[in-house]
Amino acid sequence: MKNFMGKKVFIVGGSEGIGRSIALQLARDGAAVVVAARREDPLTAVVEEMRGQGTPGQTFGFVSMDVTDRAQVQAGCDSALEQLGGMDLLCCISGYAETAPLDELEFEAMDRMMQVNYFGHVNVTKTLYPHFKKQGSGHIALASSMLGFMSMWGWSGYSASKFAIWGFAEALRQEMLLRDVGVSVHFFPSTQTPGFDRENEDKHPIIMKMETDNAFSKTYPSDEVANQFLRGVKKGKFENVVGWDSALIRTAMNHLPRVVRMMIDGDLRKAAKGKI
Repeated sequence: MKNFMGKKVFIVGGSEGIGRSIALQLARDGAAVVVAARREDPLTAVVEEMRGQGTPGQTFGFVSMDVTDRAQVQAGCDSALEQLGGMDLLCCISGYAETAPLDELEFEAMDRMMQVNYFGHVNVTKTLYPHFKKQGSGHIALASSMLGFMSMWGWSGYSASKFAIWGFAEALRQEMLLRDVGVSVHFFPSTQTPGFDRENEDKHPIIMKMETDNAFSKTYPSDEVANQFLRGVKKGKFENVVGWDSALIRTAMNHLPRVVRMMIDGDLRKAAKGKI
């Protein structure tokens, strides 16, 4: 996908944060965009922003749906296809985090993260699979996390849901290879978004200490993450990270996982001193 001019794009999780930044960038790039999330007010606001940054004649719209409700997903995907008159790019961005050590993390929280973060991607992708299969072109982009190939104290539920996306993407990549449809998985870093702010409101002090005292734990602006996301889609690259720090960690986990674990174990001991 060399450029986005005239492309028809559906962004699930497009009402705020990274999804919103992707939508606005695509509007400036000349794409037709439909955004989806649960709440209508933020969605209508994003549509107005896209209209202000796009050009006359571009199609902008929204779908209100809960990605964990398969009936709503079917209706929402049908609506997106109708509004766009087809679909070239599907961006699955929806997700959120709840953090706590396993003995403090409720079963319900783990269930919710798996339903939203993992099955939300599966529900949308499976529903739109027949469209891409029949069309024989396009691209499906899935959002994982840096904690989708490594993990740390307090992130067990979130990491499990993000690791699952990586496994799903690996299989989907091969299935779509036979259909000439691209697939990419994007390991997002910590990103300054409303969701990140909500996550930090009750984050465990050990996790906060590990994040703030770590030179490799950089928080990126959502616009920069969106730009790197779209660059990865353009290149057709399957695995994507943001920034030199993320690339270094990814490389180290591939080749020197014991060293990475020793480093983060040291960070944990320092952060937990006097707190456990």
